[in-house]
Amino acid sequence: MRRKNLSWAASDASRITGSNVCLAPTKDTMAEPKKKRSLGFHLARGSAWTMASRWSVRLLGLVNTIVLARLLTPADFGIVAIAMIIAGAIEVFAQTGQLLALIRLQAPTRAHYDSAWTVSLLLNLGLGAIIWLAAPVTAIYFHEPRAAAVVHVVAFRTMIGGLENIGIVNFRRDLRFRAQFAYDASPSFVSFALTLISAAILRNYWALVIGIMSQQIAAIALSYIIEPYRPRISFAKVREIWSFSIWTLIRAVAFYLNTQVDKLAVGGFGGAATMGRYEVATDVGTSATAEINAPMIATLFPVMAKIQHDHAKRRELYLKVLYWSALICTSTAVGVALVSNDMVDLVLGKQWGDVKPMLPWLALAFGVLGLSSSVYSAFDVIGQPRTSARLQWVRFAALLCFIAPMAIFVRSAVVIAMTRFFVTLLITPTLFMALARALELNLRDVFDTLWRPFAASLAMSVVVLSCNALLTFTGPLRLALDIGLGAATYAAVIMATWAYCGRPEGPEAMLLTFFAGARERLQALRNNPAA
Repeated sequence: MRRKNLSWAASDASRITGSNVCLAPTKDTMAEPKKKRSLGFHLARGSAWTMASRWSVRLLGLVNTIVLARLLTPADFGIVAIAMIIAGAIEVFAQTGQLLALIRLQAPTRAHYDSAWTVSLLLNLGLGAIIWLAAPVTAIYFHEPRAAAVVHVVAFRTMIGGLENIGIVNFRRDLRFRAQFAYDASPSFVSFALTLISAAILRNYWALVIGIMSQQIAAIALSYIIEPYRPRISFAKVREIWSFSIWTLIRAVAFYLNTQVDKLAVGGFGGAATMGRYEVATDVGTSATAEINAPMIATLFPVMAKIQHDHAKRRELYLKVLYWSALICTSTAVGVALVSNDMVDLVLGKQWGDVKPMLPWLALAFGVLGLSSSVYSAFDVIGQPRTSARLQWVRFAALLCFIAPMAIFVRSAVVIAMTRFFVTLLITPTLFMALARALELNLRDVFDTLWRPFAASLAMSVVVLSCNALLTFTGPLRLALDIGLGAATYAAVIMATWAYCGRPEGPEAMLLTFFAGARERLQALRNNPAA
């Protein structure tokens, strides 16, 4: 469950007095219509705050990784990764879409909120017990007895996770992303501090476990501190919420399996050390893409929900999001793949050299995956979660059919990473074809949206690889040169093709407007320094 503010407290008693009373918006959200802010504004503002949240968390995580990679061993990371895979495989059954159902409802009552919280609480308690019982199986499959104790601790984390305050869903319902930012980022700071302190003292994998537990406990406490709503046990609206969320659950299970099937395969034949390397390679290779693209996708659902019955507007909004997503995914995924060798040496150190062959394939695979991630949110908004779930299971089936034989006969983590990329690349066009029919899109619209970012990433690849072929040095200097040259090439091609296409509305126009405004402000400052 993820994350109303203190301004709601004064009128809480009068607003939430019974199950037939709708949750009224706060003063801030009541003022929104007066400002006549567009959905595009909400999408941009929401994406900015969500991105700030995720990048704050990711920056802390990156510093953690850099420091911990020098204090802990790959096996330490592998032990915790094994435990989290088992926990995640079971915890995914708690993702029954209660929050999405509340966001999608036009006027949810207290009964809806309490029923959603009750479902979450009971699910987490039951699933935590199952994780506890799965500890012996974990040790046997992964050939790592130390992982069993970690699984027991993580099981307790799952049990208490259901206590999180359901009222925090209104941050997203009311498009109050600044409050969401505060709630998302704060527990990560607690975890960051405790993890580093524990690692400096213990010098083993229990430091990572302490960080995981402290983040969950801090999130629960904060949800009741900043949110005056107090949930209680209720089953009044469980059936209504479940009718939507059951398909969200089915999709969530498939999504989790999609993201973990390769790790399960590597852990099965490679042991804790190989598992730790693959986990860190995945984290480093996908961070830039995920932490920029995911905030926009997370914002897409509540914003599109406001116009779910306006076919023309939702098509227009989706194509805007798709273009932004293409810019992000192509630039970051291809960029990381191009500089992976020097980046590993600088960020992780020499002892992590084995991750270099995996990193480019994983970066590209999750870049393609990020590009298509908006498809599932779009299907949920238009009331077709069943289609979204089916597409996720098709993706998983395809991955399993190719990864399983590679794990059995080849037993190479690099080959597993390559397999993930090629299967993801093959399955993605089918997702856009399905969405085009549902949103009444022309596939030409999709092509027109994607070709310019693809062309820019191709040009960036040619320039950087050609430059590297001529250079005789490596290390931080080549890394800095590659990043600067790649970014300049990508930006130049994007702006040139934008001008060629008639300068349509989009991020390029926003960028030029920003620079024009900055130039005007500088000019005004020169003319009147006193002002």
